[in-house]
Amino acid sequence: MSKIKLALEVVNDLKSLADSIETLVHAMESNGPNLDDEAPVKETKKKSKPKAKEPEVEAPTEAEEKAPEEKEPTLEEVRAAMADKSRDGHREAVKAIITKYGANNLSSLDPKHYRAALKEVGEIK
Repeated sequence: MSKIKLALEVVNDLKSLADSIETLVHAMESNGPNLDDEAPVKETKKKSKPKAKEPEVEAPTEAEEKAPEEKEPTLEEVRAAMADKSRDGHREAVKAIITKYGANNLSSLDPKHYRAALKEVGEIK
């Protein structure tokens, strides 16, 4: 029996690892364009000998890091916030927010409403 328990633990560990890898891939996908944009800049830095330009190249990188904060929330972010509130017993309030923006379910919610819906979900107490 201990071998079966050990095998089940290995399976659980593998599932956890797969979830972690999936999360990493999603994070890389959302940051993918920024990483691709940085690669040519780094090549340009290597070709140019003056090192004084390196801080100038890093400054836009910091601006690019701030840009995701200003971007519209993703469906996954809105879904996670709504799921948390639903689990906390606010299912009807979450459903009301979705229908307020003319959708029958979260998947059919227009992305232009994500920010407002996410703000309303955050205000639920």
